[in-house]
Amino acid sequence: MPHYDEVQTPLDLFRMFITEDIISNIVDQTNLNDMRKKNLALKLSLEELRRFLGVQMLMSILKLPAIRMYWENGIRYSPVADTMTRDRFISLRSFFHICNDTLMIPKGEVGHDKLFKIRRLYDAFRENLKKIDPEEIQSIDEQMIPFKGRIGFRQYLKDKPHSWGVNVFTRAGISGIVYDIEIYTGKGAVEISELGQGTDVVLRLVENLPRFMNFKLFFDNFYTGIDLIHKLRVEYGIESCGTIRSNRMRGAVLDTDANMKKKGRGSVDFHFERHSEVSVVKWYDNKPVHLASSYCAVTPIDKCQGWDGTTRKYVEVDRPRIVRDYNKSMGGVDLADMFLELYRTDIRSKKWYMRIVPKPYPKA
Repeated sequence: MPHYDEVQTPLDLFRMFITEDIISNIVDQTNLNDMRKKNLALKLSLEELRRFLGVQMLMSILKLPAIRMYWENGIRYSPVADTMTRDRFISLRSFFHICNDTLMIPKGEVGHDKLFKIRRLYDAFRENLKKIDPEEIQSIDEQMIPFKGRIGFRQYLKDKPHSWGVNVFTRAGISGIVYDIEIYTGKGAVEISELGQGTDVVLRLVENLPRFMNFKLFFDNFYTGIDLIHKLRVEYGIESCGTIRSNRMRGAVLDTDANMKKKGRGSVDFHFERHSEVSVVKWYDNKPVHLASSYCAVTPIDKCQGWDGTTRKYVEVDRPRIVRDYNKSMGGVDLADMFLELYRTDIRSKKWYMRIVPKPYPKA
């Protein structure tokens, strides 16, 4: 199995994350599922499953409105149609399985796992993500896997391109490469510490990141807190930066919104929290923005372009370093989302686990 730096082809990359053990397990469980439901032998082999997965990937590149159209006369797509018959493909989709359902603990009983349907694949995928050498600059944000079917942990996030689906907390590099994920399965699924849910998510996602290696981590105000930034620096050796809510600033006294508005766009104020060694910065653009960091604050100040609604033209605005670094470094997860969207399989399935695990991304 190649190391990430030794990957030469897309197939090498696929095999790095979806190993032969995973493929073999899917073959066994799919055949077992067919016997349990229809008492018929599906006779799925390792080679046929590889072809099936390849067809699924081709369908994410050349998208048609319905599965059957890939085999229809006039629009027949040979790379798909010559690989597998239509009825066989539909049959494999119908019986595709990752787990043994007879081992699942029923809902409501102690030990019930909402992710049981994908648990083995999910855990193996996360473990294989560790094979990628991490970048210095990373960010944590939410991804939404679109799904409108019936599932106990479906979420609604209004600001995402796909508002309904499965929420995934993701740690990604500035290049868009994903390094770790955590599927959110609803309130009460994981015990929340006194530091809060956002802090707990960040600490779980950085658990496998090498300590004291000068990594820089960025996140938004759902996660940011003074205690989190301090803990990352002292216990993990990770510098961090993020937007922060005004009620989490430990009483830091900063200039009022009214005064900063009078001073004009680009005005800035900051507070250094001595105990935690965290800088809190308030910057006024069209509205006030609060940020906190363990490694940067106001200087050096540079210029950025901002739209002036009164003069209807772009004007130069003073921008502190903390804002520049945040804007430059926070987009890794959004970039990963963009990559996913380019090759997402649009054909719907009633099985939520057919869409659930995000893909890794090749090197640029």
